[in-house]
Amino acid sequence: MIENLTKRVQLEAILSVLGGALAIAHRFNREIADYVRQRDGVAEIRTEDRCVGRRFYISHGSIRTLRGTHPAPDYALVYKDIPIALETMMKGTEEASLKAISEGVLRFEGDFTFGMWFNELLQKLGALMKDPRKIISL
Repeated sequence: MIENLTKRVQLEAILSVLGGALAIAHRFNREIADYVRQRDGVAEIRTEDRCVGRRFYISHGSIRTLRGTHPAPDYALVYKDIPIALETMMKGTEEASLKAISEGVLRFEGDFTFGMWFNELLQKLGALMKDPRKIISL
């Protein structure tokens, strides 16, 4: 019971940090800010049972992120459960994501084009997070 709660809190923390990092990068990194101006929509990362999730509202060049899930996002990254999401996200590699997809424990829902764009945004953010000094580039 405590282990499940701990994993849930860990996943929520990871998603919260991701949302915060994206907001900071959007504000202080020209490449991210320019990229965000290309699309509008709602993306989310969540578990299949919707017990943990984070939604990202992208509109008119701005980003707002909130805890929880959206009833009808344009695009969703859906993990089978909390342990799978934690394992995959903690590895933080494309190989881990591809393995999860091939095993059927990670799937995409919604607008594929918007999803590809959102995944590219996350990859750009991931590259910046490897060297946080690059986040600020006005």
